[in-house]
Amino acid sequence: MHIGSEQNRRKAARVARIRRLLSGVGIALGIVWALPLTFLGILLAMPILARRGELRLVHAPIPALLVSGPLADFMLERHPFGAMCAMAVGHVVIADRQGLTPQILTHELAHVRQASQWGFVFPFAYLAASGWAVMRGRDAYWHNVFEVAARKAERHA
Repeated sequence: MHIGSEQNRRKAARVARIRRLLSGVGIALGIVWALPLTFLGILLAMPILARRGELRLVHAPIPALLVSGPLADFMLERHPFGAMCAMAVGHVVIADRQGLTPQILTHELAHVRQASQWGFVFPFAYLAASGWAVMRGRDAYWHNVFEVAARKAERHA
């Protein structure tokens, strides 16, 4: 009985190592798949960082760079689609220094996960989802399936 349980423990450990490896490969592929968007996010972050901005790594299942600072506050307050507390561009989250809450960060990290899954086509899929909502007589933001999923992630954080 003892030998069998030792074999089961080794097998379980081997399976756990394989799962961690596959998860790491999946995360790496998602980062590469979203790289064009992340590059755009980095371009947007550079002036923020140059003007007393701050950069942090968010350790989450899908990692992200969190950028904030006075220029980020200014940009987010004057966003063409309306003022916001944060926005995700690929694996970069640009956030307001005062308005970023754990729930908003969770919401934006859901968008980072979506960018990992959809890659460089994510902005087009997002716009199509907004268009689909409008065609059905609904609000382009509140009824966009990507926003609905991000709000659901907020509630389950």
